[in-house]
Amino acid sequence: MPQCFDSLGQAYPIRSRGWYDFIIKRIIFLSAVALCFLLAPVNSLNGASGEKRSVELKASKTVITFLCPPYHVSRACSTTADFQVALTATAKGFNKQSSYVYTVSGGRVLGEGSKVTWDLSETWPGVYTATVEVQDKKKRRAISSVTVTLQNCQDCVSPMPCAAPVMTCYDEVHAGTPITCKLVVGPAFRRAPWTYEWSARAYNGDASDRIDGQGTYISIRTDGLGGQTVFVTVKIKGLDPSCPHTAASSTKVKR
Repeated sequence: MPQCFDSLGQAYPIRSRGWYDFIIKRIIFLSAVALCFLLAPVNSLNGASGEKRSVELKASKTVITFLCPPYHVSRACSTTADFQVALTATAKGFNKQSSYVYTVSGGRVLGEGSKVTWDLSETWPGVYTATVEVQDKKKRRAISSVTVTLQNCQDCVSPMPCAAPVMTCYDEVHAGTPITCKLVVGPAFRRAPWTYEWSARAYNGDASDRIDGQGTYISIRTDGLGGQTVFVTVKIKGLDPSCPHTAASSTKVKR
């Protein structure tokens, strides 16, 4: 029974001063007792001392920057990327047996309790949210959230200047003699694992099916192409998009 019950009982003792005084004092006494009982659950929610229950979720980092693509460097961004974020939930007003439930908008949570690890290694650039809910056996709970931003490095550059592709083919050949073409893309020490897409056309249409070979050296069969000009084009895949990535040449085929 609440403490105020006894105090009210002492404050309003029943005395035989007539039925009117007795009834009025009894009404006041019972109303005060009812009010004490109504306030008792509120006090028990926040504890006897009135302490409120709360939780604060903190992340070891709030921004993660992806690495530059291959053959690129950055002056501002790190050369390593750690996608493991430590989450720490600090709860107040809860006992040690309270449960911690985590939900995330991306990645996965490793571990349990007030300290866990948030793994974001398989996510894309964007903003992700982690939320923790602390709850005790009496269903009293508190919630807190934190966000982490994953972003691309903004100053990735190629450590080398653009390599200018140069194609050389025979100027002219006789029909039946293959056209040979060679492609050079910058100095040899700057060569990267590029791929090459060759194509050829003549006046009478596409001639790409006449191409033999691959890489930086090809030949083109010219039987039946006498009196025409063969136009050759190559696209280099894997170069920096800001650099030239095509080259072209042409060869006259004599009858």
